[in-house]
Amino acid sequence: MKKSICSAVFLLSLILTSSIASGQSRETRDVLGFTSVGFGISGELYIKIGPEFNLVMEGDRDVLKDIETIVRDGKLIIRKENWRLSFNNEKVTINLTMPELEGVGVSGSGKVEILDKIVADDLDFGVSGSGKLITSGLDVDRFVCGISGSGDVILGSTGSIDRGEISISGSGGFSGEGIEIDDLEVHISGSGNCRCWAGDNLEAYISGSGNITYSGNPKVDAKVSGSGHVRSK
Repeated sequence: MKKSICSAVFLLSLILTSSIASGQSRETRDVLGFTSVGFGISGELYIKIGPEFNLVMEGDRDVLKDIETIVRDGKLIIRKENWRLSFNNEKVTINLTMPELEGVGVSGSGKVEILDKIVADDLDFGVSGSGKLITSGLDVDRFVCGISGSGDVILGSTGSIDRGEISISGSGGFSGEGIEIDDLEVHISGSGNCRCWAGDNLEAYISGSGNITYSGNPKVDAKVSGSGHVRSK
């Protein structure tokens, strides 16, 4: 009996120690008045489109203290306050709700996932580094996407785009074969890959070993310098 009690006390102390050591925390930030987001940390950001602004962060309390959330010129910037400190691979999850979305930029190794369909006149995406940007769907007049490094942009499978401009510099990838883009212009410099659905026109420019694979039956104007390819799916 005494042995069982000791074991139970020891187990409870381990649980409490683990809980204290982990230092997990949930924090709400007051942010409003923005239509675009810049994400510059190594965590995960989930965006929903809703009537009110709301931002909730979860992670180690010491890590959350070092995350800065500021609004500047209509853009919410999420970044480390002290760039000399490391997150030590601590997981940070941020849930953000905002009324409308016109632009998202990912810098570093973070992941951004937009859970709702985006409806906008103009939409700008940018990935710099090894990060990832994922959407569920788009209904957009003009779409601009720039990828620099080894990051990825993945579009959903619902919606349409009137005019699209995609630029890849490095080994990054764009996957958008689920959404038709009526007039599409693609530039690849390096070994990047673009998978897309072009409706009426496709202007394709490759310098290096990159590849453009398209579906649809567009009029194609392709210029390739290097070992890259432009091919129909």
